[in-house]
Amino acid sequence: MQVEIRTNFRRTARILKDDRAFRRAAAKMPRPVSWDWAKPRLMPLLAQPCIDLPGEERIRTVADLGCAIEFGIDLGGHFPIVDRVVAQRWECSVEQIQMAAIENLARRASIIQPTVVRHAVMSGRAFRMLQAPAGCASSLLLVPEEIKRLFGPHDQILAAPGRHTLVSFPVDAPTLAVAEIVVDLEQSELAPLFLDPFAMYDGEVIWEGSDGLDDLADDWPDAG
Repeated sequence: MQVEIRTNFRRTARILKDDRAFRRAAAKMPRPVSWDWAKPRLMPLLAQPCIDLPGEERIRTVADLGCAIEFGIDLGGHFPIVDRVVAQRWECSVEQIQMAAIENLARRASIIQPTVVRHAVMSGRAFRMLQAPAGCASSLLLVPEEIKRLFGPHDQILAAPGRHTLVSFPVDAPTLAVAEIVVDLEQSELAPLFLDPFAMYDGEVIWEGSDGLDDLADDWPDAG
């Protein structure tokens, strides 16, 4: 009980600290935010669980992977989300916003060094973890060539516990063990995503939650 209280206290403290940092960064944004200022700062983000308020609908689309994405303005790892009111003021289509964001992501990802990929162990299972670019490491799933460069082109299980974190497990890691570790990581994330796992399979990044995709267990030998 005491451990749980301490864990919740630390997480609350992190949320409050992050919120203060976000407010400081947002205060430095120009008013209003112009398209020319925002365009080089746009980033695609895997969409968080969210029910939009009336009049505050976020700009979203479905990525080639099959999962929903939205778009944020990068303020040093903090991301105000682009909504329809802002997009209309910019007179930009979803396609224009998406194209600019993906180009920015690819450029940012290309300068990440493989040495920033960390090795980790939880529940006796070894895996690798990436937390760059700041605040949106999970977005690298949208640029598969960078996944291959950073994690390798071999078959592997990928998971995005939150926007800040991307993890890679050996392809033969037991499904239950992977799920337990990802849930543990989600609990420590400031922006958990609660997504089904992804994978690199035959050089292609796929999402288990995508329509028409068989369960990954059907594609790979059962590892117990």
